[in-house]
Amino acid sequence: MKDTADRYISAQKVAEILSCTDQYVYSLVREETLDAIKIGPRALRISERSLNAFIDAGRVDPEDYFAPEAQEPEPSPQKKIVHSNWMDK
Repeated sequence: MKDTADRYISAQKVAEILSCTDQYVYSLVREETLDAIKIGPRALRISERSLNAFIDAGRVDPEDYFAPEAQEPEPSPQKKIVHSNWMDK
C-alpha cells in the first residue's frame, strides 16, 4: 500500500528545488499557489504534494517549446546599391 501522508518541507528547500529565491516561494504561498502550514511565529512548511502539482502544471514538452514554428519565408528585401563618386575626383 502506498503512503498517502503528505510531507512538508521548508521554504528554503523549496527555493533550492525550484532554483529561485525564498521570497518567490513566500509569494507563491501568499497567492495560494502552494499549500503551506505555519509551525511557529516565523516558520512555514510547504506541502510536497502542492509543490509537485505546481511543477507538473508548469512542465512543457520540449518538442512543443523548442520546435520551430512553420512560417512562410519572408520576402528578401530589395538591396539598394548606392555609389559614391567622391574617390573619382
